[in-house]
Amino acid sequence: MLRRALALALMALVGLVAVSARRINRARRQACAMALGSPREFAGLTLNADHVVSTSPCGLAVAYGGLRPVLPGHTIVAPTRRVERFAQLQDDELQAIVRLALSVQRQVGSHLNATAFNLALKDGKGAGQPVPHLHLHVVPRTAGDLAVNDEVYGRIDRWSPAGEPNVVPLMVLPPDEARAPRSEAEMAAEAARYVYVRGERGPPLPAPVLFGRFELAPTQVFYRSEAGLSLAVVNLKPLSPGHVLVIPRRVVATLAQLNADELADLWRSAREVHALVCGVHGAGAALFGVQDGRGAGQSVPHAHIHIIPR
Repeated sequence: MLRRALALALMALVGLVAVSARRINRARRQACAMALGSPREFAGLTLNADHVVSTSPCGLAVAYGGLRPVLPGHTIVAPTRRVERFAQLQDDELQAIVRLALSVQRQVGSHLNATAFNLALKDGKGAGQPVPHLHLHVVPRTAGDLAVNDEVYGRIDRWSPAGEPNVVPLMVLPPDEARAPRSEAEMAAEAARYVYVRGERGPPLPAPVLFGRFELAPTQVFYRSEAGLSLAVVNLKPLSPGHVLVIPRRVVATLAQLNADELADLWRSAREVHALVCGVHGAGAALFGVQDGRGAGQSVPHAHIHIIPR
């Protein structure tokens, strides 16, 4: 009898704990939603409900579709909170955006049979950001969708959620064939400058340092994350001064092939590297870009984030 009574009491206690947990989680979600505002509010615009493709847990990030798409499936992923600059994002917001973007890639990619994706983020007016609400473009790419692959960047430059096409500041970016490879000494000097300003390179690097099938000189690496999962390297053929790459330590071709820890570490590293190179070059804005797959213009099958100070 005593055992049965104890068992019944324990079951009742477990039930009460479960109910309390559900109530706490519901209250947290409601408080979070109240703090963030409506996911239909983007850059001062009130969007139709059907523009909201998806939201992250707790509503920290929102994916919008049908907003003047530059190609079929073009989706905008943004923090629900109206944040203007990349550096203003809290870490949980950044990670929510990254995870939601990856989810969008899976969903839209499957629907459209996309072979690759272009991801682009314009941080600040000097980078051509069209509205004061940070956002990430996720553009699916399919075979033969554009006669000139890089035309996708011109379309993203002109994109605006409403009204007239966006007008970006003049940015003269030389074509690939006009950019001569730099010497190891030139690249080492640039990396050393970042290391000097940062005060450290990070934990020692185990050899070899690979970027795809290419082995990089350790002097090209100027940053290693605390977890050792991500690196930042100077560029062999930069588009402009300060154009660097943030790469996962493990060689994988696309973001989807990274595990959760690697993906989170990669974008945290991008935040730190962005602050570093913009500070060194006195830049008030920056471009972030990912050519996620060969069909998006990726030349080296190793996932990487371009950061270009402006």
